[in-house]
Amino acid sequence: MNLASFSGRVRLGRLSAVQRQSLRVGLLRSAGVFSLLLLLGGLLPGCDTKGLAGFLDSTGVGATLLPGMKLNLPPPPSFAEPSTPREYPDGTVSIYGLRKEFKRYSDTKNKYLGQKVKVKAFLLEVYKCPVCPKGQQCKQCEEPHMYASDEVNGSKEKGLLIAEYRAFKGREPKLTVGKQYVFEGVFNQSSPKGFTSSDGLLVYYKMLDDTNKEHIGPAEENERQAAIAEAAALKAMGQRPPVAPTPAAAPPGGAKPPTPPGK
Repeated sequence: MNLASFSGRVRLGRLSAVQRQSLRVGLLRSAGVFSLLLLLGGLLPGCDTKGLAGFLDSTGVGATLLPGMKLNLPPPPSFAEPSTPREYPDGTVSIYGLRKEFKRYSDTKNKYLGQKVKVKAFLLEVYKCPVCPKGQQCKQCEEPHMYASDEVNGSKEKGLLIAEYRAFKGREPKLTVGKQYVFEGVFNQSSPKGFTSSDGLLVYYKMLDDTNKEHIGPAEENERQAAIAEAAALKAMGQRPPVAPTPAAAPPGGAKPPTPPGK
């Protein structure tokens, strides 16, 4: 027996029974933590060339899947740019083009946000209010809306919500699901009737339906009525409403108009 062990026993002898028990528990816990660290170190690939396979397999062949077990891993995400153009030659914009301008982690504003745009996209779905059985209380119908996508068979979750294309009792446009249309409206993140989308939605103004006639939505109608009221107010005050300038017509024969004197 050496001096260290003897002094250790003397110290333990001076401790009470409760203190000795607490000390033993502490030593056991420390030993358990140390064993766990050794075990984890053996499982790390850097500590053992076989890693987990070497720990589980003592044959030296390597780890193999058990019979009947299959790995079901999700496909890796694609970071490739879509083939859809941001803008079309006719001046319309795609849904991808609208949303590409969002700078989520920047103060730069989307150049389309709050502006009138013409969106060329395929119609995915038109909301239909469910029929309520007689004698039952059903959920109130949502405001009229529809979904469009850059792809014919695109998903509604990734599509563009086109909000409030008509009033509740307004005329329904003649549309075909899967057909490409040009929707005109204001690109925003919320609509007057309460629709919201962080990726942006379109507050509907107008479009040409399958009858090749212009279908006007509530927002466009309100804007036209406001313009008429403004013109009437200016007329009542003796002022002329502003008129957009028209370009001068070229003389017959394609000759240039005469140059004003002094030029």
